[in-house]
Amino acid sequence: MRSIRTHSADSAASAGPADSAEPTQSAAPGRARRVLPKALVAVALPLALMTGGTAGAVASPVADGDRPGAGQAQTSGQNGVAPSANYRFSADQGRFLTKAGTAPKALRHIKGTATDFTVLKGTGADGPTLAGTTLAGNTDSTSARAAWAANDEFVDLSWPGVTGAAPYQVFRDGELIATTRGTSLRDTQARPGAASEYRVTTTAKAPASEWTDSERAAFRKSGEAPLNGHTWSLNVQVPTDSQPAALERAALAAEAKAKKYHSTTIRYRTFIRSKWVTAPVGCKYTKGYKYAGDNRGFSKADSKSHRTDLTGTVYWNGGSSWGAHIGTTHVYKTNGKFVAKKTASKKKMSFRVMSQNSKSAQVRGITEAGNPYCGVGSISGYYNARISRSGDFYISGRHKRMPDHEIIISGFTRSPMKTYTKFLHTSKQASPACLFKPACPAATIGNNGGY
Repeated sequence: MRSIRTHSADSAASAGPADSAEPTQSAAPGRARRVLPKALVAVALPLALMTGGTAGAVASPVADGDRPGAGQAQTSGQNGVAPSANYRFSADQGRFLTKAGTAPKALRHIKGTATDFTVLKGTGADGPTLAGTTLAGNTDSTSARAAWAANDEFVDLSWPGVTGAAPYQVFRDGELIATTRGTSLRDTQARPGAASEYRVTTTAKAPASEWTDSERAAFRKSGEAPLNGHTWSLNVQVPTDSQPAALERAALAAEAKAKKYHSTTIRYRTFIRSKWVTAPVGCKYTKGYKYAGDNRGFSKADSKSHRTDLTGTVYWNGGSSWGAHIGTTHVYKTNGKFVAKKTASKKKMSFRVMSQNSKSAQVRGITEAGNPYCGVGSISGYYNARISRSGDFYISGRHKRMPDHEIIISGFTRSPMKTYTKFLHTSKQASPACLFKPACPAATIGNNGGY
């Protein structure tokens, strides 16, 4: 393994957000997908200290008037959890601040081949501290930014406030340690030398103005409002002490774990949930005919039937690969007699790596394919994603709401050989009319966290 090198903070260039490719249609801002991921693989995350605020948030940051006031009770939890962190990452400013609102001095940046960190100066128990942000700190969405700072005395967590999201639940290694209405927390119970998995989630209800049509329909049936569901994943390598050598050992340990990732794959599939479906007017076979569906629900299995499959892989030692596949369309008479089969063209499907290095990559996927027996209407969607070698992601995009859509991310490690897989996005079909513009509003893809 190549050694991690250190250099003066004064000579380090600040990293800014990479420009995303412009979508083929207007992508209105929407909130991150409301799902709560499972416990995440314990790998540390890369650091990107930025110098200014950005626009285009997935959800609106909490206004100052919405934040808890000084001295207000914010947190309930076990002993060893403080109401707020002394070190916090400002989502708007893109940098670390102290509780007093001043920027702590960066003693040095620690740069590896797979992860980056910064050592922050402090005094007393807040002395030299190892700090890192999620890859989401590199996005143009302030609501996706979160960070941690740790030494052997504490772990400080901070995340951006999102309107309607409080209260927040904080988990360490799958155990709930606190519930808070604030946007930071100090944990003094983390074990020195541990690789601790933190997850910040919310059980708050989403604003009605942000509900999708399917969520409104579900609310009318059950009376249960959908959750906001923002989740921030912070995988922390806790130093054994606050001495420079211990901080560098923690960075080395995080680097070694991140380097176990050999590759990361994003699979974007569409499928017809029902066993049979009729074609809309304008197709070759309509009245008296039926088309075979995929007869399944959401699945992470590679072998599942689909209408379209776009799979792209980034190899962290360099290079990428991708492939597209179209499911064959089968036509039957309504009495079950087979009539014809044909496969649509995949020439409009693509996966492109916009930028890539040994730590992170920015990729873009486009899916578009029609029914080969229909002259109009098509399955259509795109995504822009940033992924990190250490297991962090941010994804956004849009798609038509027919048929079902699922996006899955998988990280592959060596020594040991394992695969870590989770859904980035799932969306049930709304109506066959959604294949036609502008019959239905497009669905929004938006999620961030770890895999």
